[in-house]
Amino acid sequence: MRASSLETEAYNRIKDRIVRAEVMPGVLLSENELAGELGMSRTPVRAAIAMLEKEGLVESFRGRGVLVKEISFRQFCQMLEVLVSMQLFVLERAKQRELPFDLEALELYLRRQDVSREEGDFLGYYNNSLMCIETILRGMGNDYMLQVLESYRGKFICRMVTFRKQFPQLKPQWANVMNAKIYEALKRGDYDAAKAAIEENYNFTTQQLMLSGVI
Repeated sequence: MRASSLETEAYNRIKDRIVRAEVMPGVLLSENELAGELGMSRTPVRAAIAMLEKEGLVESFRGRGVLVKEISFRQFCQMLEVLVSMQLFVLERAKQRELPFDLEALELYLRRQDVSREEGDFLGYYNNSLMCIETILRGMGNDYMLQVLESYRGKFICRMVTFRKQFPQLKPQWANVMNAKIYEALKRGDYDAAKAAIEENYNFTTQQLMLSGVI
């Protein structure tokens, strides 16, 4: 296998473990152990770690190991604010330009999110929630918006999956409800109602985080 392919494989496999919260924040990883587990040399593992460090998921300490970083709820809220702002902008433009939204895809992600919630699949739940957001952004056809979303995806999901694993008694209960409201509004062509649902979701989320004392 080519070096670049090994680097990509190492990156994807290590990131997947972090995002799934199989490796929790605060854990110190060893390059040697990672290389052994992945069945490859340290060179592609080191390259993968450099990419993950650039994304803000890990921090490397020479001679000590690789620390899995905790994504703070302050960071989470800042990412959420950007995603909300982009969606509101797209929906405002939709009122003027009749943008096309893939409602079939949106309905599919909603169904998958509901199934994930029932099965306790937090990764699937939040990934499908982001796919709902992505579907809305795609209506604008702005590649830079999609790049911003993609740059947030790992950290966004990691923060929430980690939180749910730390506090399993707190079940996700709101994002799928709000996504359904957004979907129904878009089906009617009621962009103001869709915007109101997005803002309601943001307000509820931040209020719950404040009540929990995490922000």
